[in-house]
Amino acid sequence: MMIVDLVDEVDFKDRLIALGAPVTQEQSLMEVQAAVLLWLQAYPEQIPFIKDLCKEMQKDNVTVLPAVSNVMVAFG
Repeated sequence: MMIVDLVDEVDFKDRLIALGAPVTQEQSLMEVQAAVLLWLQAYPEQIPFIKDLCKEMQKDNVTVLPAVSNVMVAFG
């Protein structure tokens, strides 16, 4: 049996919240994207943490939903 890690919208938001990003579960992914981009402009020292998070979620054994993947692209 193959077990696949799946990153959905809820997981993605949880991980961003854990990093201190100003997002909530109630926000849409587009609102999350805008909020995180503004946050990164104000706190550029957070950029490496966001990039590391995105790299971690793009590993071979992790499946990321396309909508989440599209937002991750915006984070560079």
